[in-house]
Amino acid sequence: MNRVTSQLWLPSTWLHACRATAHCLCMGLLAAACTTPGAVAPSTMPATGKHVELGPYEQAESCGYIFFFFVPVGSPDHISDMIDTMVKGRGGDALIEVTSSSSTSYYLLGGSNCVQLRGKVVKFSK
Repeated sequence: MNRVTSQLWLPSTWLHACRATAHCLCMGLLAAACTTPGAVAPSTMPATGKHVELGPYEQAESCGYIFFFFVPVGSPDHISDMIDTMVKGRGGDALIEVTSSSSTSYYLLGGSNCVQLRGKVVKFSK
C-alpha cells in the first residue's frame, strides 16, 4: 500500500513543480524591461553668448509598439523632431543640459520601445 501511494505522490509533486516554474517564467516575461541611457549634451547648438532660460526642465517621450513580436504599430519620433517640438513650443532657440534615454518593455502579446528627452529651453540674447 505504501508503494502505490508513494508512486502517485511523486508525479503529482513533479507536476506542481513544473506548473510553478512555468508561472514564474511567464511572470518574468511579462515584467521584462530594459532602460538604456542615451546621449548627454551641454546644448543642442553652440552657445554663442548670453541666453535666457524660458522655464524649468522640459520633458518629452515618444513610443512605438509591436504586437505579436513582429507587427510594428508606429515608431518613436526622431530625437531631432522631439527637440524641435520642445524648442518651438516655448519659443526658444535651443535646449541646454540635454539628456536622453530609451526603454524597451515586453508584454504578453508584444512590446514597446520608448525614447525620453529632457532639457531646458533657452533663447539667445543678441
